[in-house]
Amino acid sequence: MDSQQFNRIEYDVGQWRSREERLAKIFSSALSSKPILAEKLRYFDLIVARYSSTTDQDEKFALSVLKQERREIERKLYPNIWLRIMRRLLVDPFRRQISSGTQARLSWQNRQELMVELQRAGFSGIAAKLDSAIAKGYPEFSISHSYYVEPSKRMDFDLVFSKDANGNIALQGYKAHFYNEAKPDESREQYFAAEIGKCLDANSSLNLLQGRSLQKDGCWIQLDFNDRDPEGQYRIKQFPVAYGFDIEQKIRSLPIKELQDQRERSRLVGALKAGGCQAVTFIRDGNERRCYIEANPQFRLVNIYDEHSRKITLATATGNNPESLSQMHRSSQQEEEKKEKRTRMRIS
Repeated sequence: MDSQQFNRIEYDVGQWRSREERLAKIFSSALSSKPILAEKLRYFDLIVARYSSTTDQDEKFALSVLKQERREIERKLYPNIWLRIMRRLLVDPFRRQISSGTQARLSWQNRQELMVELQRAGFSGIAAKLDSAIAKGYPEFSISHSYYVEPSKRMDFDLVFSKDANGNIALQGYKAHFYNEAKPDESREQYFAAEIGKCLDANSSLNLLQGRSLQKDGCWIQLDFNDRDPEGQYRIKQFPVAYGFDIEQKIRSLPIKELQDQRERSRLVGALKAGGCQAVTFIRDGNERRCYIEANPQFRLVNIYDEHSRKITLATATGNNPESLSQMHRSSQQEEEKKEKRTRMRIS
């Protein structure tokens, strides 16, 4: 949608009209009272101050109409012409100056907070796109962002923003699309909504879309690629603390070199809780082997992969006679079926 087709002044005035229509159904007589008219005048003054420097011809015309309506409200509030003249000469310029300064400060603060939130969520390098979209004044807009995580794996994002009644911009959420050029059938997408000013970071969405599990607010979550809700979203499997999966306890029994250093151990646990597939060194009888591990809370396991991303057993990782993977899974699942009778998994 082109910026010339969107009139910011019409939209902001329309917001007030919608508010009046809602309140008229409950407080019909109150809308013509002086306090309400005074509030309406202040709101119109704010619009005039906010868009006084517009270069758009449609907005200029809307601004002139708004100023005319503003004068009508002023006549009702202040019937004495000399009082109106005094206000126009002394009060209004001062008030507009204060409003402009306050609006500029609040807009700058809102932008800074928004940029900090986006940086924390892993969305960098989009400041120019964001400024351009905000300048157009749309009440809702989206920004696209894309980058490669591996030579054949790409993440595409559509970040969705909205503006509230005070003109503040907030991130509502984003659609993340994981695309595997080598294996297109592994490509997936999911919308992640922001919750109370917090949004799942980009790396976590990548981990979830690749099928891994991560810990959020103490609960392990994983996308269920075999089940979707009516909106086409993957349902989320949840494994709360009561489910009994402790990643620290699980890796403590593994012969991993990095566990010997407290700092490395903490870093490894944190990465696994964030949904990472982490490189580790298995050691046995002085021999070392580089492998990769990830959390598997549903079966209370730690998955192990070789350097070619093939799932292997612990015996294979440590150089013992390898137990077959299917055999390991059968025994693990039999054990889990017994535990499932005592522990209920909640799925949303």
